[in-house]
Amino acid sequence: MARVEFENLTKRFPDGTIAVNDLSMAIEDGEFVILVGPSGCGKSTALRMVAGLEEISSGKLTIGDRVVNDLTPKERDIAMVFQSYALYPHMSVADNMGFALKLAKVDKGEIDRRVKDAADILDLTEYLDRKPKALSGGQRQRVAMGRAIVRSPQAFLMDEPLSNLDAKLRVAMRAEIAQLQNRLGVTTLYVTHDQVEAMTMGDRVAVLKRGLLQQVAAPQKLYDNPDNIFVAGFIGSPSMNIAEGELSRDNGTTVVNIGTLRLPVAERITEHYPRVPDYIGKKVAVGMRPEHFTRGPDGDARMRIKVDLVEALGSDVLLHFTSDSKPIVTEDMREAVDDAEAFAELERRAEAGGQSFTARIEPKDVPKLGDEIEIGFRSEELHFFDMETGQALR
Repeated sequence: MARVEFENLTKRFPDGTIAVNDLSMAIEDGEFVILVGPSGCGKSTALRMVAGLEEISSGKLTIGDRVVNDLTPKERDIAMVFQSYALYPHMSVADNMGFALKLAKVDKGEIDRRVKDAADILDLTEYLDRKPKALSGGQRQRVAMGRAIVRSPQAFLMDEPLSNLDAKLRVAMRAEIAQLQNRLGVTTLYVTHDQVEAMTMGDRVAVLKRGLLQQVAAPQKLYDNPDNIFVAGFIGSPSMNIAEGELSRDNGTTVVNIGTLRLPVAERITEHYPRVPDYIGKKVAVGMRPEHFTRGPDGDARMRIKVDLVEALGSDVLLHFTSDSKPIVTEDMREAVDDAEAFAELERRAEAGGQSFTARIEPKDVPKLGDEIEIGFRSEELHFFDMETGQALR
């Protein structure tokens, strides 16, 4: 096991494209860190730089007590798990798992012992004599992980290892990988574009945008305290509703107007976002998480809405409705949405003077499409960001 540290790490391709830009962070010994971000944000490139599969343009990469910039992948003592499994089809499970040790000329008895131990951990013992084609997708991924485990590396690197699995199996494998990493205590860097995966697996999550580190924090802290509009819009499913608002004072109380919706700004908010008073009379970006809307008596702001879409998920219900607020259509939001069609719809609504909101409510007395209902919002849960910089008003 080892600490992995990035110091001003940059990757610049020959055409001038900067895939990773001045990345600095540390993964502590035994820690499980997730790299997440939209397509093309540089997360896989960063992982490949750790593995030695991409040359480092500038900066320093340390694994344990060694600077590894100029070391070959073999010399770095890391193990990588790919999304494609990368198993040898003509070899048995046991031979696949022990192949790297065989190349390293490890004693056969030691190879057999390590393979058996890994198979016990991964529940693969009964499959050791089978070929990969006789296994399910989840079993093949466990074999790929077993091949990494038997090497007893200083660090695991995982590049979207669950992306080829179906939705149900992904959920099961998420739990398995998290439990396995906790049991083995191996320093792990895990790359995914799936922010739900990121939120449910790692000790900390590092969010990248266009090669730049936006924020690194424990999953819940990242969710509750996003540093900027991009992180706020990207982390969360469904994502945070973010609209243009204007702060003002009314009889000694700070309020924010979001279209015709008028919300008081609780004292708790100004403690959390101390720069809010500096923006009185100015426009700000206001964030509202779907789960902070309510059908019941909770919430100090009530509004009448017309239901555009109902998504019944069993444990809860998502209501989609149109507000008269103005959506934020900055580059930060374009990146956070990470869907050209969805962002184009956001722009269309902005031009038409409306915005689609999502509310998550309990599955009681569920309204129907077209119903007009009253919902509330707990204004102590508001988030505030600068319109120009996108930074949280902290």
